[in-house]
Amino acid sequence: MKKDASQIPAQQPLVELREVSKNYGAVQALQPTNLTINQGEFLTLLGPSGCGKSTLLRLLGGFEIPTGGTIAVAGKDVTRLPPERRPFNMVFQSYALFPHLTVSGNLAYGPNIAGFPQAEIAKRTDEVLEMIHLPHLRDRKINELSGGQQQRIALARALINRPKVLLLDEPLSALDLKLRKHLQAELRRIQRQLQTTFVFVTHDQEEAMSMSHRICLMDHGWIRQIGKPDELYNMPNSEYSARFIGEANFFSGIVDQLSGGKAKIRLDVGDSLVLTAADPDLVVGASATAMLRPEHLEIMAAGEGMLDGTIRDVIFFGPYQEVCLTLDNGVDVDIRARREAAVGEEGSRASVAVLEDRGIVLANES
Repeated sequence: MKKDASQIPAQQPLVELREVSKNYGAVQALQPTNLTINQGEFLTLLGPSGCGKSTLLRLLGGFEIPTGGTIAVAGKDVTRLPPERRPFNMVFQSYALFPHLTVSGNLAYGPNIAGFPQAEIAKRTDEVLEMIHLPHLRDRKINELSGGQQQRIALARALINRPKVLLLDEPLSALDLKLRKHLQAELRRIQRQLQTTFVFVTHDQEEAMSMSHRICLMDHGWIRQIGKPDELYNMPNSEYSARFIGEANFFSGIVDQLSGGKAKIRLDVGDSLVLTAADPDLVVGASATAMLRPEHLEIMAAGEGMLDGTIRDVIFFGPYQEVCLTLDNGVDVDIRARREAAVGEEGSRASVAVLEDRGIVLANES
């Protein structure tokens, strides 16, 4: 049976971080962190600038030494090994290609340093050029290539030595949107084809969602949540996760009941909802937050839904339209409606209804 390439690879730990931390003087860039990276998975480190994702990547690559903790690859401690002695390669944001060499010269540089026979280097060069669909550019100089071509050559140069883990530090951030989306698909294809472990750093949540087997969401040096893209989207473990992954509406309230994994929350805006209890710390009587994605809500004629308000904007996005509504109590709500739905016009009155069994209840963050 053909393997489904979208599935997460079997849970075979390859890289293990145990209580790994990093300080720069008085600044703790990475808090004590435990993380297991599995063989053959595409793991993305996601978060805003300064969250610790690039620090973690550089610790993996050996470009920084941890302040504390250990890093092991296939059971071998590599915590203090330099980059050249680790079974990793890295693709930098700037690509770091050699402008005085041709494409084939750039690709052959690593294998030459490693002492591979010339016949093996030629064979590997052919293989990686075919993999990235650029065999016709082998004799071009780097300054004769487009940005997208340079990105693929940088990827091929990192893969030619067949590393156990490929580290990618925001390699697509300098590209325009259309090219970036094309290369996201190329990276997915190559990773699935080779079954090499990829660790990818980005601040772009759409990029992370579209490419990853698992996402590691970071904030101020901490891992806030780790899981499959759909898990982070549908069951965020905190308001931080819910806000960073996708768009969401938030309503404050009080937990009235808890039963069978469901929470009844009495909203401050004047109604109650029964939603999935996403947080194990929820208790009856506690303040909590109802999280509803724009597609969890439906726009209705005024008076027919749960809450009434006034439409302040309607934005067309092609396959859907987003309705921005201000409730009568001043709370703003975003609703995602079908492209063909009659949603009303700016300034008209409308109601909001919650689709059955959608949304979650989160404990308020301290």
